[in-house]
Amino acid sequence: MLILLILSFFAGMLTILAPCVLPMLPIVLGGSAGSEKKHSIWVIPLSLGVSVFIFTLLLKVSTLVFVIPQSFWTWFSALVLIFLGISFLYPKSWELLSFKLGLGGKTQALLQESQNKEGIWRDILMGAALGPVFSSCSPTYFFIIATVLPQSIGTGLIYLLSYTAGLVLMLMAVALVGHKLIRRLQWATDAHGWFKRGLGALFIILGVAIGFGLDKIFEARLLDTGIYDVLNIEDNLLQQVIQ
Repeated sequence: MLILLILSFFAGMLTILAPCVLPMLPIVLGGSAGSEKKHSIWVIPLSLGVSVFIFTLLLKVSTLVFVIPQSFWTWFSALVLIFLGISFLYPKSWELLSFKLGLGGKTQALLQESQNKEGIWRDILMGAALGPVFSSCSPTYFFIIATVLPQSIGTGLIYLLSYTAGLVLMLMAVALVGHKLIRRLQWATDAHGWFKRGLGALFIILGVAIGFGLDKIFEARLLDTGIYDVLNIEDNLLQQVIQ
């Protein structure tokens, strides 16, 4: 149904205003703003979107032979964020790891570049870290997962892809704004400056919060306040479409 396809895309865009996406915003905004490379603007949101799409299917749709507890993925994401935070606090640690794993370059020129700037691999890891713990509060998202996918995998995948595309597009917009604002502040791009060290501390705090489920408690309390009426708007549109 074309209307539901459009609504899925619209719902993905609206999700960025909901509490469930709050843990993602500091990662996307901070990661893109703190990088000198323009590819961070699209790499971080895109890798996050791919991760969300894949783990939605793995954790909420597919019936796996080996059931992996949600707690494993929660702590996996938390530890990745903590590691990234440490890499911002101590830039040499990432440079050393990149060199050991061969993520820098094969030639001396690429190796020198990798020592001065963050590579694309950290951006990919940064975006993908939140896929396993993504929990949308979008009514349309729940409808796709609980109703459409069980009835038609092909149709459900198309709607889920449309929802993810809307989410990624808005995250790219956030990343673009953050990157442009920070580019005007030369001190913010210093790998050893206080801004990037502050990002590192923020990532570590987010990692610890996700690991212990504090982010979900915070999101639930925000939803209880009724501040986010945008979800009610989406719910009303969804009811009209499915009736």
